[in-house]
Amino acid sequence: MLLLACAHALTPEALVARVDEVAPLRAKRIGTEAPTIPASAWEGVASGTVVTGLEDVEGAKARKVWGVGIVDVPIGAFFSAINDDRNKPDYTKLSHVIVLEGQPCEVERLVFQFMPIPIVSDRWWIIRQRINTSLETESAGRVREMAWFPAAEQTGALTAEASAVAEQGMQVTHTYGGWFLVDLGGGQTLVEFWSWSDPGGNIPVRMASSFAAGGIEDTFGTMSDLARKGPSCKL
Repeated sequence: MLLLACAHALTPEALVARVDEVAPLRAKRIGTEAPTIPASAWEGVASGTVVTGLEDVEGAKARKVWGVGIVDVPIGAFFSAINDDRNKPDYTKLSHVIVLEGQPCEVERLVFQFMPIPIVSDRWWIIRQRINTSLETESAGRVREMAWFPAAEQTGALTAEASAVAEQGMQVTHTYGGWFLVDLGGGQTLVEFWSWSDPGGNIPVRMASSFAAGGIEDTFGTMSDLARKGPSCKL
């Protein structure tokens, strides 16, 4: 299903030219574990398709998942949406998002997240989310990144509220991920998403990776909806 139709579709050649233009900035990413988007993806992306894939990690069962597509949302609005911890429970599969350190939308913050999962045990994790301010400054806001990493702080960082929620589920083994956005002009944004997570427990890790990849298109759609509504962040 084509979820994100482009009002002013780019040709594959124009899209590749823009991707090549910002390629030198990729070396400045803070999400250093991000997978590589294959060149074969751009034709599908230019036609309005959300292209997804999986990348094996040597020595690990969990695979990195990635997705890339074009949304009809300005880069600032979409970036604000993906950093909007207050409203994510209303727009994503997360039922609880609690900022443990820092403030919502801040450049760096420690965040507790909880996801109900039907049939098997629900899952929770603590991540350190960071906004790449250097990349935004160097590109004059036309390239932006937010990434997250497993937090060194674990259960000791939980608030009373988060602890009560965590008791209802199981902690994941690890989770990395991030967003990389490129302004295409005309109110359109090239969106790249990736994650690398091991849910732990009895969930088959490779199956979980495939399931996560299948949900990326919906994630793009829900974040676009939040961006159009007007997220609480103004970034």
